[in-house]
This record gives sequence, structure tokens and C-alpha cells, in this order.
Amino acid sequence: MRILLWATHLQTDMLALACHLDRCADVDLMIVVPGKESFARTAFARFRPFRARLLDRNDAATLPLVRGFGADVAVADNHVPPKGSAPRLFYMWHGMGWKARSRVDLQIFYRQVRHMIGQDPRLPTPNFLAQCYGPTDRDWRIARWKLPAASCAGVGMLFSDLLAAPPYSKSDVARDYKIDVLGRKTVLLSITWHQGEIFAACAAANNRRFDRAGVAAADAHFIHSLVESVEARGANLLICLHDRHRYDPAFVRFVEALADRHPFVEARFKSSHPDNLSDLLVADVMLSNLSSFLAYFYLLGRPAIHILPASANGQSIRRTVMLFSRWRVKRRIKAEDAWMLDPTDTGGPRVFDSEQARAAVERALDDPAWGVAEASGWLGRHLLARDGQAGTRAEMYLKQMCALRPWRATNRQ
Repeated sequence: MRILLWATHLQTDMLALACHLDRCADVDLMIVVPGKESFARTAFARFRPFRARLLDRNDAATLPLVRGFGADVAVADNHVPPKGSAPRLFYMWHGMGWKARSRVDLQIFYRQVRHMIGQDPRLPTPNFLAQCYGPTDRDWRIARWKLPAASCAGVGMLFSDLLAAPPYSKSDVARDYKIDVLGRKTVLLSITWHQGEIFAACAAANNRRFDRAGVAAADAHFIHSLVESVEARGANLLICLHDRHRYDPAFVRFVEALADRHPFVEARFKSSHPDNLSDLLVADVMLSNLSSFLAYFYLLGRPAIHILPASANGQSIRRTVMLFSRWRVKRRIKAEDAWMLDPTDTGGPRVFDSEQARAAVERALDDPAWGVAEASGWLGRHLLARDGQAGTRAEMYLKQMCALRPWRATNRQ
């Protein structure tokens, strides 16, 4: 079986699947990822190198090699591979989280899948399957994405396999960080770019203020106060962000300048530090404005704090989207279209402002069991069994797909 992994970033579920398939004797694996050299510098590449071919998506020589490979099935976690890559597609996500995909994104997704495999994923076909973490997102894919139930594969969270048995420990990766992850506790602040700002206000609000550097005043005040809190308690602040280009340049400069001034503060962008498994392993507390990264942290049994947008229960919210992965545009979205999962359904404490967030971080540093029971309950509601077999289940689905002859829309059945 020849499998092409077309990764947006080689991390989380896609990384776990790559590790599983790389060990399968009957699988010929090709991995395509942007920023191949960035991944090659990670701790993961150092401790768990792949036997499979690893190609850079941005290299002009890659696409001819992909088409010459003749994959039986392609696996993608966001961007759909180009036509001619494979006759079948197994589609994965960037984590089990709260944010719903926009209607525009869905239309683009339908069109890209149709272009690749010649069929609309909303129609029954053996050439398309979609990963499902559990009952919640499976119901959502069927009801809102209009995917056939037969196309929804009950795989679970693949990354849970790696988190249960990581290829390295905190001490193994300590030297990769500027901050002292062995001698001090670490607070992981993961800021999703979709909200536009950390404490996203409702779309109708007009009272947002910015500091002289162009950073939202509420965000700047909060991060400064968080730095003061962790310093007072002898802890670190690890700020993990998505790709650098997804954030306002003023905010990027602000965060990097903060890290430069304080030896216990470090900022990492996914585009230059794609191995976020190590970030999870070194963290003692996590704080995020509803990044799906939170669900992975739940598996470690450590406190997770959730910053809810002020508009979580409002009529509309303001979201930032990227056009052609280049331009940030702010849009208003109806609350019922904004969330796949109720934003108040979390695996730990919820906060709505800077003071609440700061107090929650201080309590979590003092009490490592705070909110852990809520995380376990959340995982039980929304995930399939965490049994270390998610990779095996994905492999089974891939083999079932490949056992069937690719069906074309022009065929009569």
C-alpha cells in the first residue's frame, strides 16, 4: 500500500499517523510537508527519524515525484493535495476543538476534493473518508458538513498514541529551550490567531484600544501581568503561536521583544518550531483562547485554563480569516455558525478577562490537580477510547479504502 501524507505541518495527529505508518512493513510511505528543514531541526527528528521519504512541499521537484510515486491514497489535514496525487483521500483535522469551519471554507473544501478525486465528498463514495475523534465531531460532520455517515471514520485522537509513549522526555529536550524547563515550572500560553485578539470582543463593540506599538491594549496589559505573575512565582512563560504570518506584525514584535527582555520568557512560532509535542511535555499549566491544542494537553492530566471570548454567548463575534494564506481579514460571524462545540464546554476552568486569567494561572501553579477531573470528563464525552490504538484504526481504514477499486463518477454501477 502506497500512502502519501500531505501535511500542513508535521505535528499532532498527522505526526502520530506518520510514525505509525513508518513502522508498517507493508506500507510505502511518502511525506510532504512545508518547511522540511525546520522539521529536520526538531527534537522529534533527532529522536525519532523517519525511514520514509520526506519532501518539501515548496520545492519545485516535489510534485513530479509525488505523481510518480503513484500513491493509492493521500492523507491530508488541511490543504487538499493536487489532482494526480492519488485516487483516494483520507481527510484529517487540526485537533478536536471548538471553532467551526466557515461556510466559505467548506465550499472551497468541497471544490478541492471534487477536483482531486473527481467526486463530491457529500455523496457516498469509497474514495473519501474523514477522520472523526468521537461522537461530537462525527455528528457535526454529518449534520453540518453533509458528509455521508459511511464516510466518517471513527479513528479517535491519533496524537494520544504519541502522548502516551513519546520518543523523548522533558530532560531530553531541555537544551532546546532558552527557558529553564527543568528548574522552573512552565506556563504555556497558546494564542490562536482566529480570534484576532486574545480577549475577543463582540463584533458590535467599538471601544477597543491599542497601545503606541499598535497592539490591543487589553492583550498587552494581560501579557505584561502574566509575566509579572510567573516571575513572582519563579516560573517560566512559554508563548506558542501559529505561523508567524498569521499574526499582526505589531503583535509579533511585541511578543519577541518581551522574550528578549526576560530570560524566563520564550516565544515560538509553528513555522519555525513545528515540534509542539515538546512544548506540551515541558508545560505544567496551559492557558489558551480556545485553541484545539488544549484537547491534547488534557491528555497529560495537567491544569488547562480557557479564555472565552466576551461574545461566546452573544449574537455575533469577530473572527480573523486568511485569504489565500496571505491577507488577514476580519469578519462578523453569527454565534450559531462560529462554534462546532459549545465554548463553555471545556475541560477545565474558564476565564473572561485579564484578572481572572492571571488568578487562574497562579492557582494552577499552586494546585497541579485543579480542573484535571473536568478534562477527563471532557475527553470521555468527545473522544473514542484512548487505548494507544488510534494509529491501528487509521491503518485499518486506509487498507479498507485501498482494497476497493477506485470508483469514478463516470462509472455506471
